[in-house]
Amino acid sequence: MDEDKKGLHGPDKEKIISQYHQLALTQSETIKKQKQMIEFLKKKLEERLEPSLEIALSKEQITYDDIGGLDRIVAEIRHFQYGIAYPKMYGVYGIDPPQGLLLYGPPGCGKTMIAKAMSNELDCWFMEIPLTRIISEYVGKAERNLEQALDLAKSKYAESSKKVLIFVDEAEQMFKRRGSYLSHGVLDRCVSVWLRTMDGMGSSQGLIFVAATNHLEEIDPALLRAGRFDYIMPVPPPDLKAITEILLKQMVYKEKLAKRKIYQVGQVQELAELMHQKQMTGADIAEVLKKASLRRIGEFIETEKDITKAETFICAEDLQRIVIQYPSKVKKAEKIGFGRESP
Repeated sequence: MDEDKKGLHGPDKEKIISQYHQLALTQSETIKKQKQMIEFLKKKLEERLEPSLEIALSKEQITYDDIGGLDRIVAEIRHFQYGIAYPKMYGVYGIDPPQGLLLYGPPGCGKTMIAKAMSNELDCWFMEIPLTRIISEYVGKAERNLEQALDLAKSKYAESSKKVLIFVDEAEQMFKRRGSYLSHGVLDRCVSVWLRTMDGMGSSQGLIFVAATNHLEEIDPALLRAGRFDYIMPVPPPDLKAITEILLKQMVYKEKLAKRKIYQVGQVQELAELMHQKQMTGADIAEVLKKASLRRIGEFIETEKDITKAETFICAEDLQRIVIQYPSKVKKAEKIGFGRESP
């Protein structure tokens, strides 16, 4: 009875209940916000934990015999290959075998084909490292991606005992001059990773470094000094003789892939001269052959008549029509200067 008298009654009791109720609501809202923050941070963490880098390794089928118009370049490149095939011979003279090959010249002149043919001739794996798979928005991720790609190549060598040819196309994008207004911290760090790898690489690691660029002047000078990319070789645009050879070899290569006769071209020289007037490269010639095939395929699909064997062939006139319609190069190919070539 006395306790009841001492208890809270009326407005005071309602006030305290209201305060406790408000406190409970505040705590509930705080817990809700904390849960939302945890979910947000968890999501961000999952976004940063990107899946492991996957870069394909392949065994290339293309050979030097499939490449036209680059006999002199191929002959020089074989000297670079000696260091890979016979590294102990270099020790006899107290020198290290070459570590890297850098090819430079206009687009479409066969730089990538050379790298693939080299990997075939050396019976090694071919791994192209694309810039798009390396660069990341997260700080430190790009160099980790590059290191991961290099580690993947080393693991493949350890697993298979076959060397890995690491190829970087458009090398001026990944290895841009450090500190230039065109560069930034991410690419600067990628250059540093590459330099460390080349400087610490021995022949037992099983890595072969090959890069290609259209803009040699944009590559960081540290990569161009002797002891890193030891062989720096120009791959010039094809002249008339080279275009003729490229055309013939491209047709033979397509027929080899198709396992049948495709082309009936008697006037090869006339067609090559027309291509030379258009300043075509090997890539352009390949595109002309592709367009001719696509046109013939379209005719097969759209026609309702039976197709004879003779109609499956592509003749000189078919190719000439495409070459005539092919866009001319407005600017002539840049005149390539000569850097340090093979010894």
